[in-house]
Amino acid sequence: MSCSVEEPTMTIAEKRAKDRAVHVGFCCKCKHAKSTITVRYAEYCETALRNARPYRVITPENVMLAFSGGPSSRALIHLFDVFHSLPPEVATNKKQPKIYNDIHVCHIDESCLLEPAQDREQQDITSSSGSTMEQARSIAAGYGYSFHGVAIEDIYDPEWTDSRCFEAVVTLITSLPKDQLTTSGQAPELLSRIIPTPASSTSEEDAPKLSRQEKINKLKALLGACTTLTAKETVLQHFRSSLLIQLAKRGQCTILALGDSATRVAIQIIELTSIGRGYSLPHETSLLSNWVQDCKVIRPLKDCLVKELDSFCGLNGLELIERHNAQLDWTIKTKADIKSIRRLTDDFITGLDKEFPSTVATVCRTAAKLTPPEATYDQKCPLCLGPVQAGVQEWKRRITVTTAPGEVDTTITANTSNNTETETKDSPDGCCSSDAGGCCTSSQRPPCTSHQTTITTTTTTTTSPSTSTPFSSLLCYGCLTNLRDLDLKFMASQEDSSDELMSSTSFELPPYVAETIVHRMGFASLDEFEHRSVAAAPATAVDPQESLRTQIQEFLIPSDDEDE
Repeated sequence: MSCSVEEPTMTIAEKRAKDRAVHVGFCCKCKHAKSTITVRYAEYCETALRNARPYRVITPENVMLAFSGGPSSRALIHLFDVFHSLPPEVATNKKQPKIYNDIHVCHIDESCLLEPAQDREQQDITSSSGSTMEQARSIAAGYGYSFHGVAIEDIYDPEWTDSRCFEAVVTLITSLPKDQLTTSGQAPELLSRIIPTPASSTSEEDAPKLSRQEKINKLKALLGACTTLTAKETVLQHFRSSLLIQLAKRGQCTILALGDSATRVAIQIIELTSIGRGYSLPHETSLLSNWVQDCKVIRPLKDCLVKELDSFCGLNGLELIERHNAQLDWTIKTKADIKSIRRLTDDFITGLDKEFPSTVATVCRTAAKLTPPEATYDQKCPLCLGPVQAGVQEWKRRITVTTAPGEVDTTITANTSNNTETETKDSPDGCCSSDAGGCCTSSQRPPCTSHQTTITTTTTTTTSPSTSTPFSSLLCYGCLTNLRDLDLKFMASQEDSSDELMSSTSFELPPYVAETIVHRMGFASLDEFEHRSVAAAPATAVDPQESLRTQIQEFLIPSDDEDE
């Protein structure tokens, strides 16, 4: 016979919380102190969250801490100080060396992209009052760490490259003329033009070639060419990663520590998978990544939730940068109901984690099973500097549907018919001769179709400072997919490109992109690229129709004027 008294129904989360704690209201870790913080439906005391234990290392190294100003990176700096400051009884022990030789802190100032406050809308964005650099410098000075700071717009400086002096930028052009960009159903191939930076006109050798305002304008022009918020955030993240790598190498640090929490890593895993960056996912989310040459990238806080780190900063009174989460200026230009993939993923993960506390841990553990791809650092992507999978361009072309079949057939037929009428207007069957027996295929020469293919290939692949070089074939799948959101009206077509037009291009890619392209093409430096390109370029431009006429001259019937 059952008892008539009904027991209260508990949710799954309440049952888990009851099982974790010895007594409700007490810390589930120390078992005797009263709890003050609830995380994942588990109760902790302040002492449990403040305690941290150092770990033993074999060879001390220099480490660079990336500091954005948020709670995660702020907790990272404080925890590194706790680990590095060993107790006196341990510090005198020769068997326990120092964990790190030197600790450096780096910060990227993005104040030029932040939305100005209401009371200073008319204030110049280049003023130092809105900069986050000094506040980050003061926080690093409080620990006695060396500080390295750089502005996000400095990505356009030639010094922020591997050679530290690569004075060239990249402009993009399309393979289709402008009148076919809207009618063609296929996505045009992207070609690049490497344009050397003009020499400085000032007499001072150390004078910058570009002012800060000019660099800001170039950065905003590039972000303005991105039609989606996801593309803008992705391009900006690539620039951050490139600057962080250069800061770590210049500080002679063999370790770059990022303050990515478990919540951030889980969001990044879903986000990167959604935008086609699954190939480089192990490098971008793992606890330790050896992809960057001469520098290891670690994420020590990968097992900590963002709420735990936020509580940790509050309990220890750690100062945060006030504008670390300020809204970027170019995000307000989009509609309020439009969000990027990153923001949608953030809402999804944080909302799901409220009812299912193991969501973040499950996503992170699942992605941790992925193994890094077998790729060489020399074949890195020019834009994101990540690994490149072979054959991604052809694979993307096979799986992508860009237009209806009828529209494709109509466009291809129209373009083909126009080219055929121009090249073979004197031959009804498309051959170089109207006589059935006089076709060039009957001679020892290759057929006329082969001549046309050879001419087209030679004209396209000849490289020089004023011609185009491959770009789409050098990108990884994620960057190739992301660049489809570029506004094509900002790019000149291959037929319309000229020195005057390219000098006034609306956006340019930074010098590190140009340097990677030159190295991927087999050139050691910009001077070698220019020298070989000029030597390989023809002295004068050859009209393909005139070249074809010269080859088939012996098969043409002379006119009356030519006989006289």
